[in-house]
Amino acid sequence: MILFLMFLAALNIVDRYYFCIYIAGALFLLTPNRKLRFNSSVTMLLLFGIAILLFNPSSQTTVLNMLKPFSFVLCYMMGYGLFRNKYSEEQTLLKEEKNVSSVMYILAGGTLLHFLLNMMVNLASESRTELIDFWTKSEMAATVQATLACLTVGVAIAFLFSKVGLRKKLVALGAIGLIVAYNLILAGRTLFLFIIITAVVAFLYLCVAQRRKNTKLVAVLMVVFLILTLAYSADAFGIKTTVESSNFYLRFFGDSGTQELDDDKRLEYKLVYIERFFDHMWGGGHIRKSYGYYAHDLYLDTYDDAGIFALLTIVAYITSSLLRLWKCIRSKQISLQMRMLVLCTYVVCNMQFWLEPIILGVPWLLACYCFMDGAVSYLLLRAKETPAKGQAAVNH
Repeated sequence: MILFLMFLAALNIVDRYYFCIYIAGALFLLTPNRKLRFNSSVTMLLLFGIAILLFNPSSQTTVLNMLKPFSFVLCYMMGYGLFRNKYSEEQTLLKEEKNVSSVMYILAGGTLLHFLLNMMVNLASESRTELIDFWTKSEMAATVQATLACLTVGVAIAFLFSKVGLRKKLVALGAIGLIVAYNLILAGRTLFLFIIITAVVAFLYLCVAQRRKNTKLVAVLMVVFLILTLAYSADAFGIKTTVESSNFYLRFFGDSGTQELDDDKRLEYKLVYIERFFDHMWGGGHIRKSYGYYAHDLYLDTYDDAGIFALLTIVAYITSSLLRLWKCIRSKQISLQMRMLVLCTYVVCNMQFWLEPIILGVPWLLACYCFMDGAVSYLLLRAKETPAKGQAAVNH
């Protein structure tokens, strides 16, 4: 039931993701014999919520707004304590990996469903500035809609670079195909870059983890690239016609193109926020009000809205989550498939954290990340309790 509620939160059903988190949290806390786990990340996220409550005026207007900042620590605690509460020989590490991977699949599935619902609504749209959200029936920025696909990109790329069944490979290809198709309407570069960067990271990690050159994989990728290039040149299945009549192509390559492919003002926005960093250290959104633009990242926008303490605590938490990523991908107990899944999802989420005003724009993404990160924390705890394969054989 908790996982289903988190699926609905990832779906941001009727634009009320936080209600799903609160209900899931209530079920989690009321479960008999539940033992709560605490670590430094719980402390950091709790302090993060307190900082937002104290220094962001918009979080002090209603009881609901006062509760929202604490949804992140609640998500982390649920992910950390959702599964078994103590070590059991019967509960193998492989079973725990399946539990944790199911968390990632469910969250990615919820966000992808929202992405596809928006795709259905906007299929006939001829402008990226007039895109409608399925739930609110009002305009939603193309960059925000693209954010809905980032978790799925991570999971799909992990499938493609792991030894999983054919069905998962086909699901991954289908998901990426749908994401690319709608992104041609959204006319954004971010998702294409996410797919490429995450794939490169996955390939490089595979080479390092397996300690050998993946010439076969390189050959397969080259063949796929050649087939796609030939199919595009021949306009097979109308691919070329579809692409060159899309919002994306017209925006960057059309005769009346409005923007260069490498033209992006977000770095300029961030530099302005950095220049004014010490002007408003206690939040309140003053930089945005005077400048007129978001910084477009989790850190500077959080700082502007909730001050220096909120910035320090969220930086401390994200840093600890990246340390967990490092421990995970270096673990000998955790399977390569699971390590690849964690790597790809963390990479794509953290790239997104640098591109959108997360707390104000897509807070459900940080909530999903915290829930997922809590589950990974639990997996690392279990891996620590499980002897390495070689040591287990010696002991046996």
